[in-house]
Amino acid sequence: MTDMEALPARSDEVAESLLAFYREPPLDGLKAPSFGRPDAASLTGSALLDRDALSEPLWRFTASLGEGADRKAAISIWSKYLFSLVAIPTLTANLLLGVDLPVRPERLRLELGERGEVVRLWLCHGGRPLASRADHERFAMLFDALCEPFIETLASLSGLSPKVFWSNLGHYVEYAGRTCSQHPEFPGAGEPLLRFLELRALPDGRRNPLYQPVRYLDVGAERPARVRRLCCLKYRLPDEPLCGGCPLEPENRPVKRQR
Repeated sequence: MTDMEALPARSDEVAESLLAFYREPPLDGLKAPSFGRPDAASLTGSALLDRDALSEPLWRFTASLGEGADRKAAISIWSKYLFSLVAIPTLTANLLLGVDLPVRPERLRLELGERGEVVRLWLCHGGRPLASRADHERFAMLFDALCEPFIETLASLSGLSPKVFWSNLGHYVEYAGRTCSQHPEFPGAGEPLLRFLELRALPDGRRNPLYQPVRYLDVGAERPARVRRLCCLKYRLPDEPLCGGCPLEPENRPVKRQR
């Protein structure tokens, strides 16, 4: 934000309201974003859309996982740090406060850890009221303006299909929708997002890359299992097992009932 740019009305109040959600269940176990000027070294989102700039933290993160670590798997896991810290607060503000956080690449800053992973999201202000509450339009700044170009860059650098990164993002998007719906003060607040995840195609005819990223399957247990549609490749890293919700896990295969 430039010195001449005015803050949106009630920006500080909105930021404090969002941070307050992180002090109580169901969000109290998650890492909240920060607002204002970063107090540590950080990069703009735009910088991380530059292949050369992004290659350095990805190389550091891969090297931190041990000699010979699978680069594709490492980049997939790196993306999960990014998507969790960006998507959950943005969707929480959207669904519970009716606010668009300033998450265009040129507006946000990302603080990186010693291993090159994203450790904190920094925002210049507390956002603006949603311009539209239509199921696709209300999420466009996050999915179209930020996540789509990030995913294109990550796919280009890694050689992985963009579907892997959309799946990684979708894991946190679905979680945000379910969690917001369970908030005691806002029951059902996540329904617009959960409806969006059930759309095979977007209103403009494009395929919805976030269609059903998570499924709840009957695996013969007491309750349905939450299973990702695509594997995040974490198991290809040294000493890493399959994730609990991995579709490759034999126990996560649907039960075939006899008729």
